[in-house]
Amino acid sequence: MRRPTETALKSRARALLEAMTAGRRWIYAVPRDDGPAAARAAALAEGLRCTLDDPATGTATFANEQGTATLSTRDDAELEVLLVEATGEDAPKVLAKILDEAGFYAQSTLLGTALDVRDEETATALATLAHMVVAWDADWRSLFAMHLGAEDANVRGRAPRSLATAVRTARDRGPAVELLEEAIGREKDPEALALLVLRRDAMRARPPEQA
Repeated sequence: MRRPTETALKSRARALLEAMTAGRRWIYAVPRDDGPAAARAAALAEGLRCTLDDPATGTATFANEQGTATLSTRDDAELEVLLVEATGEDAPKVLAKILDEAGFYAQSTLLGTALDVRDEETATALATLAHMVVAWDADWRSLFAMHLGAEDANVRGRAPRSLATAVRTARDRGPAVELLEEAIGREKDPEALALLVLRRDAMRARPPEQA
């Protein structure tokens, strides 16, 4: 598959931002080095108070008294990013300060890497993007289908876990079960097939938040 043009990638990233804005729920990946300090400083400067700070899990949450802005951060050592989720009508200005101070991994860049299944970072890009699936659409379905059907066994093997992350993030199974069933129909490796069946059955049985 040919890599999409920069214009197409930016258009897709814009659609992702529009979905986040519609749900008043914005999720970004920022660098781990400066992210935590930038998030804390921005939250406190905007009048949010810390409601949770757990160094053991790398998570922290902040909220204002009006309930119009909540900020959650989680250090993801595997992905080597700080995941930042901002919710509420007053959250964007807090998030903007964080992104200005710490920078962020652009969705268009992540999408470009995820769409090139030959790229050695493609599975990691998908795993990062999975945390940003606030609402399912046809493009998300196509992207996960591509990874689940990839020739590279590593890419194919990591895709179900990313799919489960997307379900938890969207709080909606969307096309996940169908995608897994399609993958089950294609998979020839017995061990990989068994894992797909387990993932599908768990997806069916559990609420989306616990996928």
